[in-house]
Amino acid sequence: MTPDTEHLRVQIGMNLSWRYAKGRQFTHFFKTLREERRFLGLRCSECRRVYLPPRPTCGNCYAELTEWVKVQDTGTVRAFTVVYLPILDAAGQPRSVPYGMALIQLDGADTTLNHYLAETDLSKLRIGLRVQAVWRRERQGNMGDILHFRVLEKLQ
Repeated sequence: MTPDTEHLRVQIGMNLSWRYAKGRQFTHFFKTLREERRFLGLRCSECRRVYLPPRPTCGNCYAELTEWVKVQDTGTVRAFTVVYLPILDAAGQPRSVPYGMALIQLDGADTTLNHYLAETDLSKLRIGLRVQAVWRRERQGNMGDILHFRVLEKLQ
C-alpha cells in the first residue's frame, strides 16, 4: 500500500444476542445465587470432589453428581492476570480496563471459578491471595450477580 492510497472505511452496527440452555445444574445454581446470595457446588458420591461451577458428571470417576453442598463466598487465588483489552462483561456492558481476572478456588470447592478481581496492580497480586465475592445488590441469576472478588488480607 502506498502512502497516497485512500482507505475505505465501512462501519456496520451489529445487534447480536445469544441464548444458552442452563440445564438442570446451572438452573439450580443460578437460582440460588439470585435468591439466597450463596454458592452451591455438586459433590461426587464416589470420590467426594466438589465441583463449582456445577456439572452433571464427575471428571475423575464419571459418577453422576446429585448432592448439592454449600460453598463459601471466600476463596484462594490459584492463577491470575491483569487484562488491558476491553471486553463485554457478563451483563453485556463494556468492562473498563485494566481489570483483574483470576481462577478462584472457593472454600469448600475442589475446582476453580474464573472471575474478576477488584485489584489490578500486578505487583500486589499473588497465588494464594485470599478473596471474597462482592455481590450485586439487584441479582438476576447469572454470573454477573458477583461484581468481582475483593482482597481479604492486607497486601504487602
